[in-house]
Amino acid sequence: MDLNRSTNRRGTDSYKWDDNQNVFGRPDLLPFWVADMDFETPEPILDAIRDRCSHPVLGYGIRSDEYFQAVIDWLHRRHGWQVEQEWLMFCPPSSIVGMYGLVTLLTELGSSIALQTPTYGPLYDLVEKNGRRQILVPLRESDGRFEFAVDELAQRIQDDTRMMILCSPHNPTGRVFTSQELEPLAALAEERELIVVSDEVHCDLALPGYRHIPYGTLGGKRSVTVISPNKTFNTAGIPQATLIIPDEEIRARFKTFLNTTQLNHDSTFGAVGMLAAYRHCEAWLDQVLVYIAENHQYVADYLAKHVPTVRKVTAEATYLAWLDCRGTGVAEPEIMRRLVEKGGVALYAGTEFGAAGDGFFRMNLGCPRATLERGLQGIRAALT
Repeated sequence: MDLNRSTNRRGTDSYKWDDNQNVFGRPDLLPFWVADMDFETPEPILDAIRDRCSHPVLGYGIRSDEYFQAVIDWLHRRHGWQVEQEWLMFCPPSSIVGMYGLVTLLTELGSSIALQTPTYGPLYDLVEKNGRRQILVPLRESDGRFEFAVDELAQRIQDDTRMMILCSPHNPTGRVFTSQELEPLAALAEERELIVVSDEVHCDLALPGYRHIPYGTLGGKRSVTVISPNKTFNTAGIPQATLIIPDEEIRARFKTFLNTTQLNHDSTFGAVGMLAAYRHCEAWLDQVLVYIAENHQYVADYLAKHVPTVRKVTAEATYLAWLDCRGTGVAEPEIMRRLVEKGGVALYAGTEFGAAGDGFFRMNLGCPRATLERGLQGIRAALT
């Protein structure tokens, strides 16, 4: 495959490419906001969908033994985690829908749920718009690196706190949390009777030299781990999510949620796509990870040379760059105006990830190098 090859996505009803007018006020922007990649979806996934379409009936399906085994083998091969088949639950619409169900099932109205901040924006909504209270635990910034401060979490949680929502690897900072950060969390969860719901949809995107630690390997029955092939293999349009739930009682309650809401059947294409991804696309992923790491370095070097008031936070995972714009001395709304009007580029403002993101912007680097170069030139034009 040629990751330098550009594929025209305009005019395909792409959220990322065709909704800039609604989000930013201009239709012609070069988009680096939404977290999907501009690389072509791996051919084995497309072949599997084409093959399934050779049968003329697209009715309800069941999950075969091979389906379960593909997930089990992937987790063991890529992450060293041996899970039991009975632990696996599935929520086809999305990981967020699955986590919504867990919040409603495992916490009470008015109770508190702990979250890292900054973090992926919809995680805040899972709490606040679900009638629960947020307890925000800021990541600790040290020498340009963001660290999970479990001691801060211990001080902030309250008597009615029964859940912590973890984002690991972390979106937007790109951190891969270490055992020194996660083991104290597991100990605290045991001590304070917390369920840790770990959003690990970026788990397969740890960059070369880093290793993701699934929280479930440490948290046991006080953990629910959420994974998905969608970020990994660029299949957001055929969503699929797996929840690893070691606790039998939580599984039973979650199954009732799925049955009640009629979420107990997969999307046909999501299912065949996931199976093909986990069975046949590992080499594709390895090549993409190297390319993404090179894109991260390219951005860091370019900004240091041409836009020194903007510093790229070192990423350990994901194709998302967390750009520290505090050195510009310019407020977020003005930076956004300049990026759109002068630079012709669309990035997410840091406050999309909570107030703790003020002064930062998130840039999606999952694209061919030529596209990235044009985006960086736009940032330079806007901010210098």
